[in-house]
Amino acid sequence: MFRLENPDSQSFQKFLRAQGLLRVRFTEAIAEGGESLSLWVDDLAAPQVAVNTGRGWLAPLGRPEAILAKLEDMERLSAQMEESEGYLKLSSVPHEVIKAVERRRKLIRASPVGMFILEKKDFRPVFSTHRIESLVSEDAKMLAENSPYDQGEEYALARIRNAPTAAIRIGGELASYMVVHANGSIGMLHTMDRFRGQGLARVIVSALVEAQFARGREAYCYIVEGNEASERVFEAVGFRRVMDVYWSAFERGASSS
Repeated sequence: MFRLENPDSQSFQKFLRAQGLLRVRFTEAIAEGGESLSLWVDDLAAPQVAVNTGRGWLAPLGRPEAILAKLEDMERLSAQMEESEGYLKLSSVPHEVIKAVERRRKLIRASPVGMFILEKKDFRPVFSTHRIESLVSEDAKMLAENSPYDQGEEYALARIRNAPTAAIRIGGELASYMVVHANGSIGMLHTMDRFRGQGLARVIVSALVEAQFARGREAYCYIVEGNEASERVFEAVGFRRVMDVYWSAFERGASSS
């Protein structure tokens, strides 16, 4: 695999256009990460596979057979990341990629997640008398404590400092909030228990969508399968489920250890 230094190249942009809605995962990660993004391709002149790496995860993009052909290369990238925990961890991949990799490597786990996208024409803003604020550095610890996916304080602090956030404080207390992830999706939506049932989550989602649109970004998110409460919140402002993807972990081959 080759490190991609110019994601604006004609060859890579042509590759992205051929990927359908999954391209959003890359276009937004590129927009969010800038020069710090770790992006790899199998061929600089005519890519068939692209991989975005970060925090122990690989997000591959391309046809299942093309991804499978670069499995050992991806394993070597995975082995370089301590957060990978000794596994090949793939994020936001469709089921056909899971099945292809499973022909070569033992599947440890696969968590189904819905990918939701909001088009501007479908946006239904939610207004409120509550003032929308931005999160501050001091909120990072609370975000980390409330994250069910081991997103630590360092990550939370980076998202607070480097991207738009939306928060509502009631009586000086943080009541509800959301951030923009490093991959450009919006997430970490959380409302404190004592403030639930007031519709704050929809207000927060609406505010962050407006912030994304204002800076020329797509509005998309991932929702874990079975989280019907979050689905209702996002669908209320116009999001629609466009596909199912998986966060998965496989045993790595011996040659990559």
